[in-house]
Amino acid sequence: MIINSATSIYFSPTGTTKKIIDQIIKGMGLEKVNLVDLTLPKIRESVLNEINEDIVLIGVPVYEDKVPEILLEFLNNLKGNNKPVILVCVYGNITDGITLNELYEITENNGFKVIAAGSFIGEHSFSTKKLPVAEGRPNYEDLSRAEIFGAEIVEKLKRINEISDIHIKIPEGKIELMAKVVSKNSARMFTKQPMVDKSICNDCGVCVYFCPMAAINQDTLDINEDKCIRCFACVKRCPKKAREIIYKKKLLVTNVLRFKSRIKRDVKTYL
Repeated sequence: MIINSATSIYFSPTGTTKKIIDQIIKGMGLEKVNLVDLTLPKIRESVLNEINEDIVLIGVPVYEDKVPEILLEFLNNLKGNNKPVILVCVYGNITDGITLNELYEITENNGFKVIAAGSFIGEHSFSTKKLPVAEGRPNYEDLSRAEIFGAEIVEKLKRINEISDIHIKIPEGKIELMAKVVSKNSARMFTKQPMVDKSICNDCGVCVYFCPMAAINQDTLDINEDKCIRCFACVKRCPKKAREIIYKKKLLVTNVLRFKSRIKRDVKTYL
């Protein structure tokens, strides 16, 4: 089975998931790629009526041990038509939860055929210079593993005639205790809204553009608290560092992050 083109569907507020997806595509040697960037609200609100490319990649970050809730409507409306699909999740070196299991169920139920999956590491959205959590990841090694993963997928497909011949098993994930007991959008419980420092800000509009919830007022740069999901794209993408991450319950949050991230996690792939 030869693959010449792909549809790349991803949600990547801080850019880490996109980096992994791009490297997988590079490893597959594909030049014709249709990009569907779910980071942009207007794309999530649309419907992808038809997928014409040979293969589909879906990449998401892990939020509260799961697929981000804001993506579920779009993903559940996809029509697979027996297309092969690669599933990718990216998490902040603590846990990937049940994200791949959820993606598997969604895509298989929608008529896709899962042929490969991978769990990769990206810098945690709560990471700061004072409390780095998976800082700098995906690093060179992570990106190399993603590229190799892409090449392995192509080699696997060359050896088969029908995708129905492919059967992969993704281990059953689990939801951490804290994720079970806290309410939805729990990131708001542990972090403050990232206010803009007008003495530093140069009104470039980067935070407005990259906010996946369209939660930042273009004129005042104030954030709509009801929309903010604490992805901290506005912090991490700001060229002037005019916003910062400030923890609530600081002692609790810092201790939990340090403890949970003490072990360096490795890439996991399923072929």
